[in-house]
Amino acid sequence: MLNTGNPRGEETQPPTYLHGEALARDPWAERYGPWLILAFAIIFSLFLLFMQLIGQTPGKSFSLKGTSDIFQFAGEALGFLFCVRIALRLRKVSNQLRRQMLGNQTERRAAGDLADLHNEALVARRAFLAWSSLSIAIALYACGQAIWTSYDIRMSSADVPFPGLYDIGFVASYPFFLIGTLLLTRRNKASVGRVRLLLDSLAVIGTSLTLSWFFLLSPIIAGLTQQPSTGAAVLSIYFPTGDLFLVAIGAFLMFSPLASRAQQPVFMLLCMGLFFLAVTDSLLAYYSLSNSFNTGTLQDVLWPLSMALVGLAAIEYPRSVAREQEQAERLKGLGLGNANHAAPTKLSQLSLTAQTIIPFILVLATCALLLTNIAPRGGATLVEADLVALALVLIVIARQALTLLENNRLTMQMRGELVISRRELQVTRREANEATRSAQDKQVMEEGITTLREVHARVARGDIRARAQAISGPLLPIAISLNLMLDRISALAQRGEKYDQLANECRTLQEGVERLGQGSAPWSEDQTMPRGATELRSVYLGLAHVYRMQESQKRRIAASMESMSKLTRRISEALSEIKRSHIFTKEENAGFERMVLDRVVREVDLLEQQQSNAISLLVHNREHVSQPPVIESQHALSSQHSLISSQHSLNSNEHHIDSSQYRNAGYTPQPANVPVYHNGNSTLENPFEQRAYQIQRLKQIPLDK
Repeated sequence: MLNTGNPRGEETQPPTYLHGEALARDPWAERYGPWLILAFAIIFSLFLLFMQLIGQTPGKSFSLKGTSDIFQFAGEALGFLFCVRIALRLRKVSNQLRRQMLGNQTERRAAGDLADLHNEALVARRAFLAWSSLSIAIALYACGQAIWTSYDIRMSSADVPFPGLYDIGFVASYPFFLIGTLLLTRRNKASVGRVRLLLDSLAVIGTSLTLSWFFLLSPIIAGLTQQPSTGAAVLSIYFPTGDLFLVAIGAFLMFSPLASRAQQPVFMLLCMGLFFLAVTDSLLAYYSLSNSFNTGTLQDVLWPLSMALVGLAAIEYPRSVAREQEQAERLKGLGLGNANHAAPTKLSQLSLTAQTIIPFILVLATCALLLTNIAPRGGATLVEADLVALALVLIVIARQALTLLENNRLTMQMRGELVISRRELQVTRREANEATRSAQDKQVMEEGITTLREVHARVARGDIRARAQAISGPLLPIAISLNLMLDRISALAQRGEKYDQLANECRTLQEGVERLGQGSAPWSEDQTMPRGATELRSVYLGLAHVYRMQESQKRRIAASMESMSKLTRRISEALSEIKRSHIFTKEENAGFERMVLDRVVREVDLLEQQQSNAISLLVHNREHVSQPPVIESQHALSSQHSLISSQHSLNSNEHHIDSSQYRNAGYTPQPANVPVYHNGNSTLENPFEQRAYQIQRLKQIPLDK
């Protein structure tokens, strides 16, 4: 297809939504056609005015007649050229659609696509035949004009015979004009609408022809001095009648349902061309009857202008189809459906009302004029007036009968549609109720989901006290299960907290027991006794009681040790005085007894030293209770081990030194560290017991023989 916006006519791809007759657009003709016709009409009119101003007489001046005839033929040829171009393009589109349909049949496409292609091919074929008929009509009219020109250049315009051979082309063009105009209608309309349109056209044409005959043509023919021939009379009636019929058909097609709103510009141009043709033919018939027609007047502009307007209508036809398809595509994109279902405007309602009323008004007015003005003349005129009035009334009656039939059909159709509408309304209400119920359920579901989501978010943040409240609908079991699960989680959390508390207090209790076992207080001075768990409170109290008992025992032991230390010190002083007495001052008395006394003194000193160490250890433990118990115990153990090791070394030395003396005295001493066994078990479990055993043995040794 040629692009409309390209002045050079370069071929480009059309929009994808254009199809069918819209592909037959002629961009060059759409761009330059109106300007060519306007320039032709202006130049032709100015030429005629100029020739008359310079003194050229119409009908007698050869240059004026020849140039006027050439202009007329050129204008008709221009209209013929436009019609032929569009007809050929429509034929090309029709053939392409037919080939595409055959290809789709071979490929076994869907039935709907094949039906659409078939309809588009038929419409394009019908449009091709319509504009071909109009092209033939223009060609026949141009042939008649050419024959007329051959007469006109050889004689005066008033001397041109009427009728003549040129009338064959003029007369033959009218059927083709009528066929082409009727073929432009859409085929998808009801037959009742076509018959009604035909009756309305007959009513308008009948009233126009009746008024033209009784008030214009008949008086003119009767007033002529020389009666015209039968052919002249017939042609004088034929041309105005044919023109009026074509104008009426075009006008009714423009405002009737057989043409869409997008096609109104096409029928407007076509009606204008036919109207100009009717006016100039009526003037030609009048001037031909009176032998006063002359070539070279402004009337000559109407013939080529009428044919050129028909050609301009041909250019507008595919563009109107493309405009209609663009509008349908735009409405489809907006989701408004088909443009044909749009609400009627006030202008369309007024045009429909005028289309319905005007034929009746014209018929009634014509009948009234015939009965009041023509019937009183009497004679044959009365009979003619009565017959014409009867024919017009019959047309009106037939029109009313068709209207009644159409109304009955529409009534039945409306009843059926009303029943269907009621059923659809019930279905729609049921669907609306279901939709409302579904929307409510959905809203309840969304609210429940929102509540559950909020509860889940709170639980995720650690708030296990959150609960799903006031939830209804299908989410109620889920909410109940969630609440039960949260209750269990809350109980487990409380148990966990209780367990952690018990674990912490058990750890504290363990530390207190360890400190108590190491001789320290269960709790430091800056730490109070735990009072958390009731289960362990008695244990804490018992541990505190044990610590108090231990402290009291330590104090009693310390007091006993101090008293023993004092007694031991006194014993040591007494032994020292005995040793310094006169009994042991002499050499001869320094025997075994002196040795034993020295040993006893050493043992008493060692005992006093051990008691002092034990007392200092108790005081040190009492003063440093807050110190780490492990370090204190290690210090005490190291002191005890040092004392015991020194005692053991002393005992071993004394044993080795004095063993010979014991043997000379007839007594074999036993080692100090020899344990005493009782029932197979040793009774000396620590160094203090061993030392007590040694002292007991020393008491049993005799001092002299």
